[in-house]
Amino acid sequence: MTNTRQIPTGLSVVSYLFFAMGILALVDIIGGAFRGSLNLDFNILGLWICAGLRRYSLGWRTCALVFLWLDMIALAFCLVYGFLGSGPAFIKIFGQHFADIPVIWVSVAAVIFFPLVFWMYRVLTRPNIRVMFYVESQTPAA
Repeated sequence: MTNTRQIPTGLSVVSYLFFAMGILALVDIIGGAFRGSLNLDFNILGLWICAGLRRYSLGWRTCALVFLWLDMIALAFCLVYGFLGSGPAFIKIFGQHFADIPVIWVSVAAVIFFPLVFWMYRVLTRPNIRVMFYVESQTPAA
């Protein structure tokens, strides 16, 4: 079954953000393999989430929402850790130690990324977007 419906701009942006996360996870996994380690990164599911959101798959929308909830919870912990943690934090890029940073920057990063993740969640839960994922017989009673 093919959908010829126009994908709303917000949903399209969200799907491509998941695609970008999937590509970064894939690069991290491949880089780890070349270094001789096995990196399991569940963000690789972003590749399938992107395709599922663009096909209006209810299951992949649910998976995306779970990932976004986990991201929001992790960012809340990062915010607290940045204020209460001690010692330096560090940045790893593709599994390689890049730099030591003051721990407060963890909170700064959480403050920067939380609105983006929350916006993605709001896009997927908007009534006009949510209804696109249900076929006629599955439309929830509002």
